[in-house]
Amino acid sequence: MKIKLGSDELESSVSKERLSDRLDRKEIVRGTALTITGGFLWGLAGVFGKYSFEYKGVMAPWLVNVRLIIAGIILLMRAYMVQKNGIFRIWKNKRHMLRMLVYGVIGIAGCQMTYYMAVQDSNAGIATVLQYTAPVMIMVLLAIRNWKLPEGNEILALVLAFGGTVLLATHGNLTQLSVSKTTLVLGLASAVATVFYNLVPGNLMDIYGTFSMVGWGMLISGIGLTPFVQPWTMVGDILWDWQCVGCIAVVIIFGTVMSFSCYMEGVRLIGGSKASLFASVEPLTATVMSVLFMHVAFSGMDLAGFVGIIAGVIILSLPKKKK
Repeated sequence: MKIKLGSDELESSVSKERLSDRLDRKEIVRGTALTITGGFLWGLAGVFGKYSFEYKGVMAPWLVNVRLIIAGIILLMRAYMVQKNGIFRIWKNKRHMLRMLVYGVIGIAGCQMTYYMAVQDSNAGIATVLQYTAPVMIMVLLAIRNWKLPEGNEILALVLAFGGTVLLATHGNLTQLSVSKTTLVLGLASAVATVFYNLVPGNLMDIYGTFSMVGWGMLISGIGLTPFVQPWTMVGDILWDWQCVGCIAVVIIFGTVMSFSCYMEGVRLIGGSKASLFASVEPLTATVMSVLFMHVAFSGMDLAGFVGIIAGVIILSLPKKKK
């Protein structure tokens, strides 16, 4: 009887391990799918934004202003469902409140405004890829701050990203630009703002919740932009039809709320490193969709530049080997 009992216990233990492995695999698959979906929706938002600029008379400042306010309200409503009045805690700490304001104004508003203005001046593919130099900027900044030389893979990522940017901007001819100065400056400015977006919050998202922090950042930055943008003065210039409304809805709902929700759930399931790796589908989506729907023609040099920048980001996203 004892031998029989031991055998049953062993069989039960093996069965539980197999079940646990299956559940883990399901979570990895689900997290991967959600992260890729988030990156895909972010890339799609840029293309739909470009369509509204090109054919519907929408201006980038108007879209960003409206997007931040509406998306901020939706994210705060989602956060309230979980945290209740806890979403207001950050307003009780002056130091944290100041950081949140800097995060919203420079990180969120700065990133969104410069990105969509670059999209308006060029296309979603180029603007997104230029913005994707941000991880390399973060790596360089942290290396300088910590007085630590970059490792081999980080140097390779820096060379690839820098080389890709040069190819994209000059097509190999250093005496002239292949993209407008406005696009180049705005695209790289959006990358700098993305650095603020990633580094300024620090541990505030752990303390107050990610959706609460991002929701407040979007709402406050959107309200702050309103007196300067004056979106009500631009409404009459927009060609309002179902296509226009659909584009704006995609940018706000799918390209902000759903994309962010999918990505953050993916981070929870598979971790930040893997999530950022799979989210690299964003510039690929923006590029492919620009070709398919906006009929943008990219040269071989453009594509080589894209590959260099994206490869650099992927290298930085790969987990480091344990020493």
